[in-house]
Amino acid sequence: MSVRSTPGPSPYPTLPTYNTPDASSSRRSIRTPSYVPPPSIPSTFRQPSIAPSAADTSTPTILGVGRRKRINADGQGSGTLTPTSKDDWANMEPDEVFRRLPVNEVRRVESKMRSDALNKQSELRLMVGTRYRDLLTSATQIESLHASSLRLSDSLREVTRSCSNPDVNITLDGDNSEDGNANSTEEDDLINMLPTAAHMKLLLDAPEALYSYLAHHNYLNAAFLWLITRVVKESLNTMPEEQNGLRMVAILQAYLPLLQKQWETLLPFRTQIVQRATASLRTREKLDSKSLSETILAIILLDNLPVSDALDLLLSQRTKALRDTLQHVEVNANSAKSPEKEKGNRKRSNSRIQAAAITRSIIQERSTISSIITDSVTLMLETVSSVKTVFEKNISLGQNESLIEEMMKLIQVGDITASTNSITTSVPNRPPITSSEIIQNLPSSQILLRYLPNNIIGFTPFITPSTSPTLSDILNTWQQGSINLLKGSIPDWLKDLKNVKDIWAVRNSLNSLLQKGEFEEAIGLALEDEWGKRVKEVWSEKLGLLVDNAEKEIREAGEKVRNGSEKIVSPESILFSDISFPTGPTASAAFSATSHNMAFTNFRSTLRKRSSYRTPVLDSVLNTLEETAQNIKEDMSDLPESLYDIYSEQINDTLDGLIKVLDTVLESMGSARGDGRIGIEAQIFIGRVALYLGNGTESGFLDDIAGYGKINRGELYNVEKSLLAVFEKSTTKWKERSVQEALVSLAPLFDPYRGSQEIKSSWQGDLPSSPSHPIMVSLQSLVKATTSLGIPPSLNSSLTVVEELVKGFVDSAKKLEGWKTQEISMEGRIQLLVDIGFLINISGEKVGEDRLIIRILKETSPSFTLGELQQIIDHSLRKSQLLLYPLLSHLPPPPPPASDKGHSHDTRRNAALLRFGAPTITTSTGTGTEFRSPVVAAKPGKRMGLLSIAA
Repeated sequence: MSVRSTPGPSPYPTLPTYNTPDASSSRRSIRTPSYVPPPSIPSTFRQPSIAPSAADTSTPTILGVGRRKRINADGQGSGTLTPTSKDDWANMEPDEVFRRLPVNEVRRVESKMRSDALNKQSELRLMVGTRYRDLLTSATQIESLHASSLRLSDSLREVTRSCSNPDVNITLDGDNSEDGNANSTEEDDLINMLPTAAHMKLLLDAPEALYSYLAHHNYLNAAFLWLITRVVKESLNTMPEEQNGLRMVAILQAYLPLLQKQWETLLPFRTQIVQRATASLRTREKLDSKSLSETILAIILLDNLPVSDALDLLLSQRTKALRDTLQHVEVNANSAKSPEKEKGNRKRSNSRIQAAAITRSIIQERSTISSIITDSVTLMLETVSSVKTVFEKNISLGQNESLIEEMMKLIQVGDITASTNSITTSVPNRPPITSSEIIQNLPSSQILLRYLPNNIIGFTPFITPSTSPTLSDILNTWQQGSINLLKGSIPDWLKDLKNVKDIWAVRNSLNSLLQKGEFEEAIGLALEDEWGKRVKEVWSEKLGLLVDNAEKEIREAGEKVRNGSEKIVSPESILFSDISFPTGPTASAAFSATSHNMAFTNFRSTLRKRSSYRTPVLDSVLNTLEETAQNIKEDMSDLPESLYDIYSEQINDTLDGLIKVLDTVLESMGSARGDGRIGIEAQIFIGRVALYLGNGTESGFLDDIAGYGKINRGELYNVEKSLLAVFEKSTTKWKERSVQEALVSLAPLFDPYRGSQEIKSSWQGDLPSSPSHPIMVSLQSLVKATTSLGIPPSLNSSLTVVEELVKGFVDSAKKLEGWKTQEISMEGRIQLLVDIGFLINISGEKVGEDRLIIRILKETSPSFTLGELQQIIDHSLRKSQLLLYPLLSHLPPPPPPASDKGHSHDTRRNAALLRFGAPTITTSTGTGTEFRSPVVAAKPGKRMGLLSIAA
């Protein structure tokens, strides 16, 4: 079919016209096209046009299928012209329109006509787009099928006639005509164009196939297909020169724009294939030798790389993959912190849920770091293995070529064997890919294989020959570089691990991969120093944090004591404060066995702390240090001996720093307000912290902080001695104050108006029976002062603080000038001997060796002898030994008498409470009998058995 159009000079737009009654009906057909019957298919479609009429060339007319009757100039046949007339204004003379209508009405008529013309155009587009196009296509196909059927029928008749009489040339009707010659020429052109069409078909189908290969990471097929398209493109460019006939050259020239456009689409695929294949070499997944060799071969084909350059490319990409894997990202600020930092930044909590959350976060972080390091080492090991598989010559199998070189040779030779075995990674026996295999995967493979020339179907690429690389040297260089890269990145990852146990867990998981091989051994040796270095850093951080937290906790607690808040729970009152006994399971409250055992364990722990005078503030400080030391010890398990040696050096420095911290805080507590009672109590508190830390019986701090390090007992003894020295230093001002307060109580003894009768008022007979009352008051003052020390009962015998206090008090009391007032009378001198002798006795010295005692005894002899004095002192010591027990703990008990076997069972049982023996009563005959109290005070009651729990 053909479309003819005749342009015309009409000022109105071209309007398509149909067999419709008028313009209004055409407008209705646009709004409701379903009411318009489909037009019949015309034999020749003519586009409506505007042409001048034969009568008057100045008058425009519209030529169409249904021509309307022309309106005369006088208006006959259509009635009178009015602005509201529905006549066809297009057939009216323009001069008549302007003559009959005003200008504004003419404009309105023009606008209406243009609107009708646009509606007609829209209707035409709709009909052509939805109906005529399908109809025209169907008609064309029907005509083509009809012509093909006719030609087939003629051909069959000709074949039949030729078979019946081969000597006679039989021609069909019309063969001698011009139409027959034209058909024969067209058939020849069609046959000659089939190879060209096959070339173009391959170029048109190639992009979709290339996208599919890239999506499936089949880079070798993609590269080979691109090379085939390049050969096809060159073949099309040279084909017109090979074909004969100008008509064929003209036909091929028509394909050149399409060829150029399609090649512009295919050309960027080369770079894209190379880039994606190169990027695939950076994968962190396990490398398959077959896929790896094919990917490298695809890059070699497209970039024409030598084998050595391909090896360098592979190793460089693996280095990038290793660097990307080891790239360190800072830990998020909202991530869970280590337990040590948590304790430093928040109040101590017993929340098991919070502790479990921190533990889970630490384990998750450790597993993440372990997986990253393990993946990096695995990537290195797999790279070496894959490189050897692809590029190493297998001499043991008699092969003088590597796998990649064998594949390069086979792909250049092509498929010359009939074997259909697939390629293997050991001994390839056929090309990895051929041109025919690529073409068979295309949609029109049958047509392409039939009409494409052999140089395309049997295409084999040319690869520039290159020498084999020295694999050992190149691989050794890469291994050393990757080890250095790994070694440089390990510290950044290990710094996120805050526990030695986590570091060693990562090390053990990595060592499980490094079992055999020179490369594995080199990696293990290179990283071994990094593990020890990080462990040393963790210990330094933890021990430094321990010293910092100790200074902070001790200083804050000392300020609390200085502010007076510790007085509420002093060491003396903490022992006898109320405590609830844990109840067992009941019907109303169904406690589990675990919770009951935990409650009972806490109860026993509380009893032990109270029996050792651990006040809440002191217990808080000690718990912080003890928990830190215990965590460090638990974190040191399963470490080599060499690391313990390093820890021993660090722990010595840490303990020295801790002692310096205690000494510094002690001095700060003694400055300014420290001279008063509150300041002295704060100093004593600091000394108590040092006392408990330095004693293994009351605190396991030293044993835990020593851990598994090689710290001998001598070094620990020096630390204990230094901590004890801090405690003794804290009691210096306390001893001075206590002695001064006790000396003030002796003032009544030195009253010059104190006569003999007043002195003898406390005697029982002619000799005094006990020291003077002021002496006992001053000693009770010392006893009361010792309660503020809070020394645990287990340490009383090992400390010399109280002994030094007593000796200092006795030395100061002996030097008082007031004693001379008692030497005036005989009674005063005897009482003076008893008072000073009692003080000398409790200080641990012998009474008979004191110069003052010897001098006064000479003045009172023979009325009062040394034996009588010692007897009175011993009797007074037995009577007051329970009241003065804190001051007498340093005195050794007297040896048991020879007749001890005859003592009763009660006497031997009470010897633990009465160290110096039971007091005696002096009778009128001068003999003494054992004092027996009517109240059994020393007999344990029923509830006293609970004290054994705290033992």
